[in-house]
Amino acid sequence: MPADARMGQFNSSKDLLNLASQILDARVATARGSKDEAMSHWQKAVELQDALRYNEPPEWYYPVRESLGAALLADGKPTDAEQVFREDLKRNPRNPRSLFGLMHTLQAQHKDADASWVESQFQSAWKNADTTLDISTF
Repeated sequence: MPADARMGQFNSSKDLLNLASQILDARVATARGSKDEAMSHWQKAVELQDALRYNEPPEWYYPVRESLGAALLADGKPTDAEQVFREDLKRNPRNPRSLFGLMHTLQAQHKDADASWVESQFQSAWKNADTTLDISTF
């Protein structure tokens, strides 16, 4: 596929394939146990996604911040993960996956009242879903 080919209305195939490559590299690094390398790829993937031009529906199918937040939480950095999930919720209000991630970061920090409130928001947003979420799959 030519690098300048459009995938959707605004973004090039190069832009989207670079994003996909960073996500793949992050998942491979995670599987190898290379947390720092994985984190670097997740952060780059977020930067690449942020640089995409807006289109509706989005040309990349999920907010990559979900994966970065989950990686930070798994790395024992719940405060950093909280910031990432909150930023995603600014960009994607009521995103149930980010609400779920935020709930876990708050629980990890023993912010029980806040976690309980976010859990109620998540339950409301996820009430018609037919799957159970697991933060480790983000």
